[in-house]
Amino acid sequence: MTPVRQGARGGATAAAVALLAAGAAAGSLAGCTVGSGSGSATGSLWVLSCDNGNGFGTQAVPQAFDLSPTFFAGEPLEDLSMGPTHRNQLILRMQRLGLAVQYNDTLSFYVEDSYEVARCLRGRTVGGVQDWKKSEPLFDQTPTDWCDWSGYSFTDGGAMDGGIDAGMPDAGTSLDGGMSVMAQYPKIHVTPDTDLRSSIALFSTCPMGGVTLEASGGWIQFMNFGAAEQSDLAPEMRSLMPTDFVIAYGDRLRANFHLDLQDPLVINAVEHNMPALAPQLGGTLDGYFDFNLERGRAGQAFP
Repeated sequence: MTPVRQGARGGATAAAVALLAAGAAAGSLAGCTVGSGSGSATGSLWVLSCDNGNGFGTQAVPQAFDLSPTFFAGEPLEDLSMGPTHRNQLILRMQRLGLAVQYNDTLSFYVEDSYEVARCLRGRTVGGVQDWKKSEPLFDQTPTDWCDWSGYSFTDGGAMDGGIDAGMPDAGTSLDGGMSVMAQYPKIHVTPDTDLRSSIALFSTCPMGGVTLEASGGWIQFMNFGAAEQSDLAPEMRSLMPTDFVIAYGDRLRANFHLDLQDPLVINAVEHNMPALAPQLGGTLDGYFDFNLERGRAGQAFP
């Protein structure tokens, strides 16, 4: 059977996992309670070559997967540069166990620009004009909503979700049947190249395979993102989000999510107009997380 392939798109993810590994190992030996929180991540995954040639489900019949996370961590990366390129970042992760990531199944979210995520959640309007970034191209350059307050789910235009559906478009079908026109909280589109990305590393389920699946679509809906949320105020009364917004220690991070997971090499081929590749892995995950960012948490390089 063809081994699971790790392409160029896996480089950034692998680097982030490696960066967190040393901190996670140190934290697991610290003797104090770290990684507390709650959450879940369940769905269906398939990996043609998971361990020594053994598969974990197939494209036609994916296998049920439950991360059962017991460890939750965050790593704020504050940008010290000044000017228009200033971007404070944040890595969030849910792990099956409080061990180093190389021995874990780990679901990660990469916030490339905390300001844009916070501005979306704040939902401020000025004279009826929305003060947040709305549009962002998908990895295949299809324009799409990024920050969506409409209460409707995202459309993928018929793209295959992790290679396990027939590619039927969802046409932006409403999750609530069209009963609402405004959501209580916005949904942020998760794609490989926007300000919020996600991936899952299956180093416990597939310890010999080095398997990583990347989110090619889906959404995350934050209810708490530090001090960003101001739902007690009317949109016109909400304050301007500072461009140097950063998640602080003690801040609450709470969100629901849906992820369409894909073979990183398939994504890379689409992005670079390369010949189409048959996916070797894929799936979907749904869940939530709820924890506070705490100083000294495992995986934070600078406590």
